[in-house]
Amino acid sequence: MRLADVGPDGGTFLNPAERTRAAGITDPAARRDFLAGRIALRAFAAGILGVGPGELTADYSCPDCGTGPELDHGRPGYRLHDAPAGLILSLSRSRGWALLAAGRAGAARETGTAGMTVGIDLEHSSGVMFPGFDDVALTAAERQLLVALPPEQAMPWRASAWARKEALLKARGTGLRIDPASVEAFAVPADGTAVVDLDTGALGLPAGFAAALAIVSQA
Repeated sequence: MRLADVGPDGGTFLNPAERTRAAGITDPAARRDFLAGRIALRAFAAGILGVGPGELTADYSCPDCGTGPELDHGRPGYRLHDAPAGLILSLSRSRGWALLAAGRAGAARETGTAGMTVGIDLEHSSGVMFPGFDDVALTAAERQLLVALPPEQAMPWRASAWARKEALLKARGTGLRIDPASVEAFAVPADGTAVVDLDTGALGLPAGFAAALAIVSQA
């Protein structure tokens, strides 16, 4: 969705920690996009559950900080009537646009697995144009692949590689605590892991974007 299309009314349902974080963002455009993303994610989850946005309590989780409504960062989640809402969620924002993904927590039990997580990422080619990107973001094997590409394909390929890495690290729950240059974006996935490129045109995104979805299941 386009973040500019997200109305501000839903901001009344955000948790105090989310509003405090927004207040600390000094750039007005960045603050607006942050709020729009959180409002959109809450409305998205509420729509799936068939409840009002105000019935949900944010319940973010962080490997370092734990879980709870006082967190303003980490893996997104919600509680409904003081119980886990049963959704696995992911959000990514880039240049005024956002992608949202959700899975049912109950799907893990139905498939005989102990857990399933999702990660989604949206990247614009302009975000991977800075000098040194290849050294900090790509593995040695990926840099070799990049050298063989025609120049016009280099930036879209970089954006795709970065989107796949970010989606996978989100699904694993580590984020950029793991060095992205150690993650193979296009490797054959391990058992229980799937990473797919999304059709940004079919999603209604403008040219220049790349997007990926990762799903990690644990036995």
